[in-house]
Amino acid sequence: MATRAEEIRVFILEKIPAHPKDIVALTSNAFGVTRMTVHRHLNRLLRDKKIVKTGTTKGASYFLKTSLDKTLIFQIQPDTQADQVWDEYMKGSFTRLPDSVLEICRYGFEEIFNNALLHSAGKGVVVKTVWKKDSLEFSIIDDGKGIFKSLQKALGLQEIRESILHLIKGKYSTLPESHSGHGLFFVSRLFDVFGVFSDGLFYCKDNLGDDWYLEKRKISKSKGTRVSMAIRFDCERTLKQVIGHDCQSASRPPGIDKTEILIELSKMEDEPYVSRLQARRVLLGMEKFNRMVLDFQNVPTVGQAFVDEVFNKFRSSHPAIAIETVNANQDVQFMIDSSLPPGTQKTLISLGAGS
Repeated sequence: MATRAEEIRVFILEKIPAHPKDIVALTSNAFGVTRMTVHRHLNRLLRDKKIVKTGTTKGASYFLKTSLDKTLIFQIQPDTQADQVWDEYMKGSFTRLPDSVLEICRYGFEEIFNNALLHSAGKGVVVKTVWKKDSLEFSIIDDGKGIFKSLQKALGLQEIRESILHLIKGKYSTLPESHSGHGLFFVSRLFDVFGVFSDGLFYCKDNLGDDWYLEKRKISKSKGTRVSMAIRFDCERTLKQVIGHDCQSASRPPGIDKTEILIELSKMEDEPYVSRLQARRVLLGMEKFNRMVLDFQNVPTVGQAFVDEVFNKFRSSHPAIAIETVNANQDVQFMIDSSLPPGTQKTLISLGAGS
């Protein structure tokens, strides 16, 4: 026959999923015991690794180790480690996933959580997980300065929107001495849907539909950055496949060889695609790569000055860097072809719909 202590702990385990924040009051009322007594049982369950706790005092929340939908709160401390947080709070529910999806989720979680620790200059991080029948989504939210504003300041950019253009290139970091900037580049390509909301801007990359969009959104009361990642359980993408595709060979130092640039992001507000300034926004930092893919999706036309800066001046000064184009309509392709010097082999530039 179960003892009263065992009955209390069984009750706690049964009720925690629906009562993560008020489990102490619920248990105290159900058994007529003090809150201190309930806390002793919670501490026992914590030591037995049957439940996890985040937050402190009135903000504390409790979850089963294997709970799916969770909202976890962490304080940013000098000893906070992304891999330890994953192992203690996340791994238990994610182990039910196929190995390849689990590997992607762990990589994405640790990269983005680590970004919040290193770059946000915030005090805390919130992790939210939402599981569905055939997919899951998790978000990492910090209360710091905001990723787009931080990058704008670090690179001395005039427009905050420019920071998105440079962020998705890869190799950009506000702390280059301790962080490569590779992580977010890869994470945005690993998940089915990847989104970043900060400073009133929302950037989304949809890898299922091979699409992306940028929109303005009302800034909420809480500042900082929210990164969301969604993936299907049957996703066929693998970590090795994505990172191997964009990285240098094993015999060379690790890095990103290729970057893909969304040309539309070089346009600020109502600017036409005619200026060298827009071309220079695109080309900033491109000397770090061996291959650049220019995506002209949603770009109706480009001007002679733009294509001359990219396909003549830049190519002449960086002949070892391969330039490819995708999603260019006939007008854009005509301008690119017309800009090439006589006798140039156009096969040097990929004119296909993919890379």
